[in-house]
Amino acid sequence: MPLREERQALRYDYILFAIVVLLTLLGLVTLYSASYLFALNQPWRFARGGAPLASNIVACAIMVVFFPALALVRLDILKKGRFVFALVAFTVFINLLPFVPLFQRSGLEPGGARRWILMGGLSFQPSEVIKLALPLYLAYILDKNSERLSHFLYGPLPPAVVTAIFGALVFFQGNYSEVALIALVSFAICFVAGIRLRWFAGAAALLAPFAHILVFGNPEGRLYQRIHSFRNPGTDVLGAGYQIEMSMEAVRAGGFWGRGIGQGSVKTAIPEVHGDFVFASYAEEFGLLGVFLHLALVGLFAGIVFYVVWRGRDRFAQILAFGLVTPIVMQTLLNVAVVANVVPTTGIALPFVSSGGSSLLMTLCASALLVNLARRHALSIDKEGRNAG
Repeated sequence: MPLREERQALRYDYILFAIVVLLTLLGLVTLYSASYLFALNQPWRFARGGAPLASNIVACAIMVVFFPALALVRLDILKKGRFVFALVAFTVFINLLPFVPLFQRSGLEPGGARRWILMGGLSFQPSEVIKLALPLYLAYILDKNSERLSHFLYGPLPPAVVTAIFGALVFFQGNYSEVALIALVSFAICFVAGIRLRWFAGAAALLAPFAHILVFGNPEGRLYQRIHSFRNPGTDVLGAGYQIEMSMEAVRAGGFWGRGIGQGSVKTAIPEVHGDFVFASYAEEFGLLGVFLHLALVGLFAGIVFYVVWRGRDRFAQILAFGLVTPIVMQTLLNVAVVANVVPTTGIALPFVSSGGSSLLMTLCASALLVNLARRHALSIDKEGRNAG
């Protein structure tokens, strides 16, 4: 068989879809195992012990309908400026709702944060929509201005303005880790798109003093406490350092083979284990072998997307694919690094696994679009963007 035919026969979209299904199912099993006893012991918070998993199941049910639609949508629709700016406007609007009393959940979150809104009895974290809207906008504007990226007005300014708007909204919601993630994703996309390095140096010089004041300006704040606990392990074992200590204990307890699904015991001592530390429960029950499996699946997922980006000829599709997969990779690496006590606690959820239907819903939406882009590449290697759109 000729080499060209062999390449066309390899359906990257099928492989991506299979990986997404595996990661999602693995995430549901892990979350149920991690959260069932936790929820059962707190009946005043969770009914019938299943609430942490319920929102993820709802997200999966929604995506049964929307995943095929996003995986088959024509690329020229996503390229239209009217669609892109409508999505940006909608994202700004929905991220203003946490400040409206009508949509606020009862009671403030830790630190006075306002990250969630109530819509029809269901809670939703609007900042998750940014992980879809920002890459789509950046792909559109950086593709449109591809010949003028060296000019400030057409190169760094449009991405900086929209990133700053999104970042400011999330900042005032009290989700500082998400602000950092938004900035990192925007920088990464702009870098691969060809924005000159001097603009990144200027942005870093502007942001560094602000970040320093935010972290170290308030010794009583949770950002400072997290870094202090990381730098001085064991000094606050009943406070900020307790969660990470128990997380490390769960990882050690898992060994190489793990204790088995549902057999973990250390996980029950981790506060809010269904959230940002769910990977500790996974490591205890699946062991080091399971950790390798999860990271291998995410690595294969990202590797296929990066290959499609490298081989593609449609600049918009290349930037969009890179922009959609980058948050998933960053969040996975950061979350695992936190659980392994390599970096301070960040509050970043683990894609496909952590409790939160908003996170899973947006991750699956991004995955559907990536399957779409991989499908286009598989169907037309030599005529990217014309035959498979």
